[in-house]
Parts: sequence; structure tokens; C-alpha cells
Amino acid sequence: MNHQADLPGAVRPACAADAPSLVPLVAELGYAITAGQLREKLAAIEASSTDHALVAVDGERLIGCIALHVLPLFHMEGKLGRITALVVGASWRGQGIGHALMAAAHAWFQTCGCVRVEVTSGDQRADAHRFYARHGYARQGQRLLMTLCP
Repeated sequence: MNHQADLPGAVRPACAADAPSLVPLVAELGYAITAGQLREKLAAIEASSTDHALVAVDGERLIGCIALHVLPLFHMEGKLGRITALVVGASWRGQGIGHALMAAAHAWFQTCGCVRVEVTSGDQRADAHRFYARHGYARQGQRLLMTLCP
């Protein structure tokens, strides 16, 4: 089924009320989170000037989401945009939903003064890597990570 006709106007800012519908999408990324936890995160994002979240919808159903963060660059002019999460429901992939979310994200980053955008994607996500490459992203450098225990 092609859902391309539903795309115009299908991307909107996320809100705390979207939390229950986002739980299964976040689970597709491999993360377990409760609706309550997501509601708190979305409320914090709504109140932030440096964070933004968008959802793609088909009617009333959420079919994708993207979370964004902006931070100042220390070593050069401008800001860095970071995609902190992106997922499109499995049955909706390949229909242009991810492209619509990326276009909206890039537009928001530009309004924030970003001169670069980065995304982190696990080594096991080969399809995601191809998706990002189609949107102009290229491997640059290396990500090093240390987990801090509370």
C-alpha cells in the first residue's frame, strides 16, 4: 500500500499526549520505555529551546518520529544539530515518511543556526546507514562512548 498521498502536512511537532503511541515505535529501535517516561521527556522537549521532536502521522496514527538537539560549536561559528532518535514504523518504511521527517528536521536545524548535523547509528543498522547516506550524511571520524553508572 502506498501512503505517499497522505504525506503533505503529515509531520507535526510531538507533544506529551503522543507518548503512549510512541512506545511501540521506540521499541522498534530496541529500547524499552514506558509511556510515563516518554511523557516526561516530551514535556521537557516542549519546554526546551534546544530540543525538538516531530512525529509523522497517518490520520490519528503515529507512524514515525524524530528527536533533535542543538548545541553550540566551541571550535567554529554556528551550531551543531544532532538527530538523537529516528524511527519509522516497519510497515511504513520505504514510503517517504523518513524523508519527510528528515526534511522537517533539516528545516528546524537551519532556523536554529546549525552549520552541521550529525547522527549516531549502531553498526548493526545497515539499512539506516544507507538511508542517511541518501540524505547526504557520510562517515566522518569515530564515536567513542563511555557509559556512566548512576
